[in-house]
Amino acid sequence: MFFLFATEIIACKSRDQTTNIKLSPNIDTLVKGIAKDNVLKSAGTGEAGERTAQWERYEKLKKDATNVELMTLSDHKNAVVRCYSFQALVERKTFEILPILLNHLHDTAEVETFQGCIISSQMVGDYFLDLVSPEYIDSDFYKLIARRKINIDSILLYDKAIRLEHKYSLLAVVKPNKEYYNRIREIAETEKSPAAVLALARFRNKNDKELIKNLFQNGDTEYYGIYSIKEFPDDSFYPLLTKVFEKEWDKATYDYPKWRILLAALAKYPSEITYKLFERIANSKDEFRYQTLGKYLLLAITKSPYKIFEPLKSKIKLDEYDQEEMNEEMEHKD
Repeated sequence: MFFLFATEIIACKSRDQTTNIKLSPNIDTLVKGIAKDNVLKSAGTGEAGERTAQWERYEKLKKDATNVELMTLSDHKNAVVRCYSFQALVERKTFEILPILLNHLHDTAEVETFQGCIISSQMVGDYFLDLVSPEYIDSDFYKLIARRKINIDSILLYDKAIRLEHKYSLLAVVKPNKEYYNRIREIAETEKSPAAVLALARFRNKNDKELIKNLFQNGDTEYYGIYSIKEFPDDSFYPLLTKVFEKEWDKATYDYPKWRILLAALAKYPSEITYKLFERIANSKDEFRYQTLGKYLLLAITKSPYKIFEPLKSKIKLDEYDQEEMNEEMEHKD
């Protein structure tokens, strides 16, 4: 339950705080080098997985800096230095992790990352949370135990000033518990968050129908609208889905995530109209369309096993590659 341990965890914020200290010359030189490079790089970058000078600096920082120095550097003005310092503490599995994490849940500074072959960016607070979340990155790092994870989730949801991506990822998967309906509704309305509307859809409250429909007014939020209907398949939403189907069908390119969730949502409406839409895919002479959309269709009607869709299953013959992909996706919960 959210907020179950909120008082306890917030109290941690007032303990074990560290004032700035004078860094040793060796650590000061490393920090200046990290800040000058200003990119958060992994152990191997590029196609060849090359070790960079930046990673070598991090390794030395992790080896030579004291815990107190690392705790101080987790508040450094440079975002990359903050991230590397916290990562070093996480790898050491020190007890100071929690208060530092709490102090950076509002840290929205963007840091450029270079992980493997991927160059991207991330907010510092999200990077901190990734490092300690059980489902992310290296399993040998310090990880939040279940009770602490509940604490953090509670703060992410109820602290109105937090704007981290982790907050919205949480909303996308949160269970429909009536105790936090009002807060989710508030986020949906005040922050215009499509993830919050998706969370609301799971309550299947008729008062939220307009919020769901509004997601179809913007191409950037349409995916969340379709997903919301999958969670709340009210009859009034059905025309929105058929309209999207026709629009996407006429396109030369494929939005794969949208097609996947669209067919899953349509499969919640076992009707002759839906059957005829699905039959277009099953009868398609375009091999790529047949295989790609056929995989998503078979996945949808397998997870929503209505009798009316059964004849379609024998019409879809996937090749080995798409069959393997479908088998893997069958193991994942939507």
